[in-house]
Amino acid sequence: MDERLRLEFNDWAKAGRGAGMEKGHRPIGEQAIELLTISSTSQVLDVGCGSGWATRLMAGKAHTGRVVGIDISDEMIKLAQETSTSFSNVKFYVGSAEKLPFKDSEFTHAFSMESLYYYGDIVAALREIKRVLQAGGQFATVVDLYRENPPSHQWVDQLKVPVQLLSSAQYVSLFESAGFVNVSDRRLYDSTPIPAQYNGGTFKTREDYIKYKECGSLMVSGEA
Repeated sequence: MDERLRLEFNDWAKAGRGAGMEKGHRPIGEQAIELLTISSTSQVLDVGCGSGWATRLMAGKAHTGRVVGIDISDEMIKLAQETSTSFSNVKFYVGSAEKLPFKDSEFTHAFSMESLYYYGDIVAALREIKRVLQAGGQFATVVDLYRENPPSHQWVDQLKVPVQLLSSAQYVSLFESAGFVNVSDRRLYDSTPIPAQYNGGTFKTREDYIKYKECGSLMVSGEA
């Protein structure tokens, strides 16, 4: 599964989709990162960092701390490195979320934007994230593909790799199974206007796109 993901997202990186991912995800990602209350000295892990836009955003907050991005795609990591040269407190690694190459209790915060449902063993990934967090450390994930957002279900057939279509309650249960406490879920909403002449692409119709945004993105968070 890791190899399939690596090849697929390498293709995305080579096709120039990194900028599009940032444009689509950043309005929600900014809200989620704000809720993480990252301080100037925080040690932060960005799981499934892709092109590194969220890593850089968090590095601006943890300006005397450190932010580390990890992704299964070596081409995405190459792109992230090339676009992050102005940040001295950022580092990127190629690796799997299910086997993180970090020491226990290394980070104060962890974040994952739109990547958790790609993992073959979500609980294993969550346990790894919990392992590398300090006691009381926060982890938040945002997913747009989930049961309570019906228009997003179109992506299951569009994507070239398997994904897990779960409910908010299932995500909360997985967090708790991995040992996180004070687990909660909420919705985040993107107010960016939809073009009046939307002609499809991510969604089959403009009405689907409207419904998708009305459902909102799912954010699940917990503490180690």
